[in-house]
Amino acid sequence: MNWISLSLKDWQRRPLRTGITLTGVAIAIAALWSLLSFQRGYQDGMQSELDRLGAHILVVPKGCPYDAASIALHGATWPCYLKQSYLKQVATTQGVATAAPAFMTAFYDATGAQNVYVGVDKSILALKRGWHIQGRFPQGRDELLVGSAVAERMKWHLGQQVNLPNVPGQGGQVSGILAPTQGADDSFIYMGLNDAQHLFKHPNELTHILVRLKDPDDLENTVAQLHGCSAGLEMNVVPLAHLFRTIQSLVNSTRLLLGCIALIALLVAGAGVSNAILMTVVERTREIGIMRALGASHSDIFRIFWLQTLQVCLVGGGIGVVVAFAASRTLEAWLRGRLPFAPTDTLIHWEWWIADVCLACSIILGSAAGLLPAWRAARLSPCEAMRASRGQM
Repeated sequence: MNWISLSLKDWQRRPLRTGITLTGVAIAIAALWSLLSFQRGYQDGMQSELDRLGAHILVVPKGCPYDAASIALHGATWPCYLKQSYLKQVATTQGVATAAPAFMTAFYDATGAQNVYVGVDKSILALKRGWHIQGRFPQGRDELLVGSAVAERMKWHLGQQVNLPNVPGQGGQVSGILAPTQGADDSFIYMGLNDAQHLFKHPNELTHILVRLKDPDDLENTVAQLHGCSAGLEMNVVPLAHLFRTIQSLVNSTRLLLGCIALIALLVAGAGVSNAILMTVVERTREIGIMRALGASHSDIFRIFWLQTLQVCLVGGGIGVVVAFAASRTLEAWLRGRLPFAPTDTLIHWEWWIADVCLACSIILGSAAGLLPAWRAARLSPCEAMRASRGQM
């Protein structure tokens, strides 16, 4: 007896019912795949951004630390500024290995593209250890270090004299081009700190200070000393590891809610599959009686309907994974607009282990949902099934 062909027989009999049942399973598995992929992508993206920043502490003006971290990492115009005199106090604090000052501002051009300018000095190189520069870091006046994405978009090359986007009448020479970092640095235009302060009319002011510690395990003590210095009341000291944990806890709360929704969707889908197969058992009562009369055992009947349920869930799960991956860019764009902090890295991407987990959940769902219908079909006696009118047990 060909169990696979027998279990597939009802697919052709009731294509509409099968399609609706598959859709329910696909939606539940798509939700599960999106949740697992987002969780992994968000954690990896956050960690990658902090690693690329190269700092353990972010010193910013008073305000929301989440907004400040997002601006420092992704680029934007700052609403307020730090006095440059604070830099010396930060740099001389015990436990601080490097304090790199920065002045950042941003503009949008007519096409909607953002042009981010960042004034820095050579101390930034102690933090950005993953940088690979074609050319040299800016040393003289009006020299520029541009990200790979900027160089490609603006068609700039080494040694070229260029006009600065959104800054009429101002220009500079490209002294260096950053190799792709896969982060926000690719879209930044770096220049000397004094040049940026003079160009954007904020002399002796900074937007933020990036701090790298001698010993990352000494984070708590160093943060306490920065809070206790004379400028401590005028600046926000943001430990990035703490910020990461806080943001992650907020995301975990949302993930728990989404996980409950995905679980409910799986339970509803399982109930729908079980109900659909029970209807099939009712409709095939006479057929079951004939198979039993011809020698089919209880286990044979059980196996036919259990395999049918398993096939529906497995195919529905496969469709759900494919659909979720196809819609991942749309879902990611929607999530970015609602997260308190979104890394620039891709949040949802394909991973085989996640697809395997989703398909395994489909198999478990099908196995559980098929037990009741298969048991109901297997317990029918041949005589009762043969006497039953069509459509009744």
